[in-house]
Amino acid sequence: ADFKIITGLTVTVPNGGEKWDVASAQNITWICTSAQVNVPQVKLEYSTDGGATYPYIIAAAGNTGTYAWTVPDTISASFKVRVGDLADSTAYDVSDANAKIRAKFTVTAPNGGEIWTVSESRNITWTTVGTVANVKLDYSMNDFTSATQITASTPNTGTFAWTVPDSISTTVKVRVMSATDSDAFDASDANFKIRGAFGVTAPNGGELWLINQNNNITWTTTGTIANVKLMYSVDGGLTYPNTIVASALNANSYTWLIPDSPTPIARMRVSDASDATVYDD
Repeated sequence: ADFKIITGLTVTVPNGGEKWDVASAQNITWICTSAQVNVPQVKLEYSTDGGATYPYIIAAAGNTGTYAWTVPDTISASFKVRVGDLADSTAYDVSDANAKIRAKFTVTAPNGGEIWTVSESRNITWTTVGTVANVKLDYSMNDFTSATQITASTPNTGTFAWTVPDSISTTVKVRVMSATDSDAFDASDANFKIRGAFGVTAPNGGELWLINQNNNITWTTTGTIANVKLMYSVDGGLTYPNTIVASALNANSYTWLIPDSPTPIARMRVSDASDATVYDD
């Protein structure tokens, strides 16, 4: 009886393991063993169930070996492409293994350079390309060698109100990812800073402190700050050239023997001994 000779087709991309973002431009490529005159057009389809079905038609296209495709919003970890002879449904090839269509995230804040203070409320913001119901948020101080969870799952609204934790560091990044696909994520482009804060409570204005008398400098601290530097000004805070102590245990209080520097416009500064940008006057 008769037998049939069919066109040989081989899908080369995607052929397994590729990760394509929704709305990205990608080239589907294949090899055809027959002359183009014999197979002038091919049919391109894709599957999101590992090749069990191919319900999605990409296009009928010229048999050029490549097709530029804008990846649709059909997120799947079991994505395959089928390329077949448009005139012969028995002549086709499919991706050897699953590829992936995934959502694309872009963190917009914090994205590098921000300075956020412990305990204040800040909005983490991001954009999403693709349909994702919920996201997971975490942060890291070592470029995600390790990470601390902010929330395991929250609606993907593009914003999340975060109470800044007591994780003082200059190398913090935030990451936003799909709650169901850890492969779909984005992190801050560069480091931002979490810092503590002080509030000087005494002297805070109006006190009369006598030379050679002991008085307590007091303050409040937000965040974990081990040591403080104490300085005072005799020109109303224009300059702080006078150091009381370069580094003292942060006990929120320090007993000071008032020096022989009489002035009606003295001011006090309490700062982080390891970060001069963190202070209160």
